[in-house]
Amino acid sequence: MLSPATLALVLLLLGGTLAQAQPAPTREPRRRSVTLTGSPLEARIATGIRTFLVFSVPIRGKGVEVDPQRIKVVALGDVILAIEPLSEPRPGERWTLRVPLADGKAPEVAEFSLVAHPSEVDTEIDVARREESAPACPTCAPCAAINPADAIASGFIGNDGVQTQALRSFRDAASGFDSKNGVAYRAADWVLVEVEIIPPPGHPALRPTGATLTSKTGAAQVRGVKVAPGTLPNAVRVLVTTDVPPSSAGLEFTLHLNGADGAPSLSIPAVTLPPAKEPKQ
Repeated sequence: MLSPATLALVLLLLGGTLAQAQPAPTREPRRRSVTLTGSPLEARIATGIRTFLVFSVPIRGKGVEVDPQRIKVVALGDVILAIEPLSEPRPGERWTLRVPLADGKAPEVAEFSLVAHPSEVDTEIDVARREESAPACPTCAPCAAINPADAIASGFIGNDGVQTQALRSFRDAASGFDSKNGVAYRAADWVLVEVEIIPPPGHPALRPTGATLTSKTGAAQVRGVKVAPGTLPNAVRVLVTTDVPPSSAGLEFTLHLNGADGAPSLSIPAVTLPPAKEPKQ
């Protein structure tokens, strides 16, 4: 028969084993977007669960700094880093992950504070740079929005006025981006296509750096691309101004919006331009 002391020790060890065998608390996975600010960004990790970091700019994978005794790098690409913790930070403890960025802009490093949360774990974090504001206008103080009188005086709107054509909504099956509230404008010597781009849940807004407007038989020369806030959260209005395309190009075009290096691009088919207005007799 076991002595009282031995029995107490067995019960203590058995209790510890049973406690260790209890299932780990359920963590709710979350996908979210963050913007680089130069300060550490929090990332919630959990043992046995991979966290994917998807960057809008290229990264220097060989320069990633993390404690290999605590965190395993399981995937590494031009814009993607996947990590899996071998253990978890204690309450109040933060581990550091540093990812060098390769686009030559500040901040040069994305730094993350890795923490454990009792009910949540980040399975995907989309990391984007803060949108750069347009440089201040050196010739006007302050810069005022163009008004109808300025538009007519500058010749931007002539006697023939501006014709419009509503554009159909479109969903890109590959990326999940939606294009809505589209309008094509046409004046005597310019065309403007405006669309609102809505990203799928958990993905950052599209930030196009360039565009093309092409048909099966021709193209319009792009003059500029402007990005403005959309009517929905995380949506953007994209306004692409072009020269008037040659008549041989027809009226049915595809608008292609170019993303930054490594960021998504989007092609919107069936962009119908208004027909050229008949000249006045």
